[in-house]
Amino acid sequence: MFARFFYSLFAAAGGASFSQFPEYLAHYLQRLGGRIDQARVRVQEIEEDAAAKDMSVPDYIASFTASDPHSLEGERMRESFFELADMEAAYTALSTATTFERPLAFAQHFDSGLVSATIGDFAPAVPLTSEGLIYGGVGAVVGLLLFGGSRRVLRRRKTKQAAA
Repeated sequence: MFARFFYSLFAAAGGASFSQFPEYLAHYLQRLGGRIDQARVRVQEIEEDAAAKDMSVPDYIASFTASDPHSLEGERMRESFFELADMEAAYTALSTATTFERPLAFAQHFDSGLVSATIGDFAPAVPLTSEGLIYGGVGAVVGLLLFGGSRRVLRRRKTKQAAA
């Protein structure tokens, strides 16, 4: 009787937890999109400044990195271009991934700062989409497997202790 209760409890907890992933990912993508917008503004400013000086962007950045008092700013400019490219690649990968590819794409493009910021503002939602139901079902199965596996481990330990 207790086992059935705990199986149900773990299945419900797993289902409820996993079903939040699509909603969390939507919040994550929204934040990532905002960061991309900010990075595009920064890159555009650098390109405009280079054009105003009648220089190519690489030469403009190199003029800063070659100057000792401005080398840090030059490195930040260069990094802006790389960060924008990385964020755009992550956004594309996450937004075009299928339901079952999304967790892997999320792991591949994991940004701990963005994850923390998103968790800070995330509010669980009722998953009424088919994707939410799929993740909920997978979570229920994982919850059942976790509880069933932990019961087996405990039984084995109990049996070994009784035999000793």
